[in-house]
Amino acid sequence: MAALAGASAYAAPAAAPATAGQFVERCKSDTPFCTIQIMAIADGLEKSRKVCLPASVTKDAMAARIRETVDDIVEEAPDLKTGPYRQVVEQLMTFLWPCEPIS
Repeated sequence: MAALAGASAYAAPAAAPATAGQFVERCKSDTPFCTIQIMAIADGLEKSRKVCLPASVTKDAMAARIRETVDDIVEEAPDLKTGPYRQVVEQLMTFLWPCEPIS
């Protein structure tokens, strides 16, 4: 019983962000969480051949670039703050590292 009583003292994890604005704010306070979210999105896009990360770009460098760019985008276009963060991240990745040349 003592173990159960001690467990209630822990706070619940923060809810996952839904909007681009929430994502940017969470990234400022929890970089590892942000990096994991970005890498998970990238993994799905790479498996579906929508994104092809060059060998010269590490996963950490990719995550940092996406994190910084999403922050810049939301700052420059505040109306995107309320949009779904996943869509912004996916579009940015497919623009930066497409598998097919953009013509």
